[in-house]
Amino acid sequence: MIGERLSSLEQNRTLRHILFWVCWVVGFTFIKSFGRPFEIYLGWFSYYLLTLPIFVSHTYLVAYVLIPGFFKKKYYLIFTGLFLALFYGFSVLELVVSNEFIFKWYPTDTELLENYLSPGSVVISGLGNLYIVLVFLASRMVQKWYHANNRQKELQQTELQQQMEDAVIKVQPPMLLYAIDQIDNMVEQSSSEVTRAIALTSELLSDVMIYNEKKQQLFSKEIELVKKLVTLVSLFRKSKPDVEFFISGDPGQIHLPPMILFTLIDLIFRKFETTQQIPELNIDASGYSDMITVQVLYSGDRKQDETSDECLQTIQQLGAFYGNSVSLTLESHSYGCSVIIMNKEPESANTLHTTPGAFNMV
Repeated sequence: MIGERLSSLEQNRTLRHILFWVCWVVGFTFIKSFGRPFEIYLGWFSYYLLTLPIFVSHTYLVAYVLIPGFFKKKYYLIFTGLFLALFYGFSVLELVVSNEFIFKWYPTDTELLENYLSPGSVVISGLGNLYIVLVFLASRMVQKWYHANNRQKELQQTELQQQMEDAVIKVQPPMLLYAIDQIDNMVEQSSSEVTRAIALTSELLSDVMIYNEKKQQLFSKEIELVKKLVTLVSLFRKSKPDVEFFISGDPGQIHLPPMILFTLIDLIFRKFETTQQIPELNIDASGYSDMITVQVLYSGDRKQDETSDECLQTIQQLGAFYGNSVSLTLESHSYGCSVIIMNKEPESANTLHTTPGAFNMV
């Protein structure tokens, strides 16, 4: 696997180098011959093609020999001497090839000078060659930065995936798998919010695991987790879900199974992950009555039968997660439904009550 990855990286690097030089030859040929006769175009194309080995040799000697071998090791005097020698030597070579073997035989409208090897001409030509070296080095630096940035994101995703696997083993919230899929989509789309989404998901995972490990799990902390989940979903969907919280009494007096509200909100979010709009959610947590009511308010274009079926499916999933530990009541309305979660009363165990507009799962 590692060998295949290295081979793929080498192939990509080779293709990038070929593409760079092809673009250079074609681009400068076009610039030099723009608006000129076709034979001028062929002349300049021949010039850049025949002098290509000179420019490639000069560029790669500077980029892959001088800089890593002398400049990075702080041998500045040796680097400067060799750099100037290459600068002058390759400039002379390019002038000899172009004047003796190209400009005399290919039409480029270039004036031939008898003293083309004068120091001034060599320096001017060398500056043009140096420009190519600098462009190559700049493009190489940009590529390194780009790949380093992508590699950092890959490492962050790998670390995040490991955290998710640990969290799934401990608390099994399905939203973790949904989160990593959404982050993968954001990476493919080159979203600017990828880093923030990874950081927020990692923070949420950490908080979930800490909350699950505590012996005394306060419901107020679970409300904070739900709020972070809302923020995370806002990044994934690029729009904030409409979620309101109404807390009455002391949240510490709510004694429901841990993560039950978090799981319910997660079920609702994931049920609507492919739709444009998530229903409005009103969460009413009462410390006086030790219960939670979640109103799910749909948009006006949904039929009542559809909303009832969706609400019933969601509450059935929640009941499958928490079994006989709570009493779940579903009240269906024309605008949506209300899910009421409370501690189960002993006399209601293992029964199903059905009343007009309401379903009670116990």
